[in-house]
Amino acid sequence: DLNGHRVAFELRRSARRSLALHVGPHGLSVRAPHGMPWPAVEDFLRRKADWVLRHLHRYSARTAPAWPAPTPAVLAHARTVLAARVAHFAPLLEVQPRALRLSSARTRWGSASTRGTIALNWRLAFVPTPLLDYVVVHELAHLREMHHGPAFWALVAHVLPDYAERRAALRQYALA
Repeated sequence: DLNGHRVAFELRRSARRSLALHVGPHGLSVRAPHGMPWPAVEDFLRRKADWVLRHLHRYSARTAPAWPAPTPAVLAHARTVLAARVAHFAPLLEVQPRALRLSSARTRWGSASTRGTIALNWRLAFVPTPLLDYVVVHELAHLREMHHGPAFWALVAHVLPDYAERRAALRQYALA
């Protein structure tokens, strides 16, 4: 019971040192260290109740568009669209990715590796261009700053001053 709301969750114990919360397509997941007593987990959940309820509500409000089937033609179209946006923004960020890979991830729009590979979810080709551009800039910025610290966000803001609004709008789209 969190602030008067009954919330089901999955508890996973592992060799970690701290508690972690994750809200995703299957609801709330709590990760706890093996030896942590149950009252400590309960206390943590009560302290984080507002965060949990806010994220569960935000996740449930997302729209799952009728994504097209990932046929060869759809993937070819996505590669063309995404490659064009990467080519547009890479010089602005003074980076050159080694490779662009299409992803079919169910929980991530994109990723960047330390080796310079950018992976973008093919579904991005079917969201509004400003939202696609946010993900492209975000991942390209990781080629210079492999973290989410102030320097990273300053780099993103340099190219997209309204990145926060774009990021918030992207959260309305569900991948799964």
